[in-house]
Amino acid sequence: MNKVSNNRELEQAILKLKAQKEADMFELKSQISASMEELRPTRIIQRIADDLKNEPQVQNNVIQSTISLAVGYLTKRLLIGKSNSFFKSVLGYLVQIGATKIVSNKIITNNK
Repeated sequence: MNKVSNNRELEQAILKLKAQKEADMFELKSQISASMEELRPTRIIQRIADDLKNEPQVQNNVIQSTISLAVGYLTKRLLIGKSNSFFKSVLGYLVQIGATKIVSNKIITNNK
């Protein structure tokens, strides 16, 4: 910064600094706005979905996991059903976990 020797130069320097401050604030607000737009939950979910579409290995894993979980859940519902008994509920969850693991292992061995 240059040395200021009189009032006129001081006023010009102040005006110049104020203009620079306004430009910096505008740039900062623009950057914050762009960052907020990129961090919106819908934008994040959209990027994740795009990544899943483009990665066949991830796509296969999602499908396999969904099938395994669905079979486990249906097995629990068919064998145990809705129950108010604590013991039956625990047994149902164990059956669900077991069925899910069995189906998952079958899918993995079939893919190899």
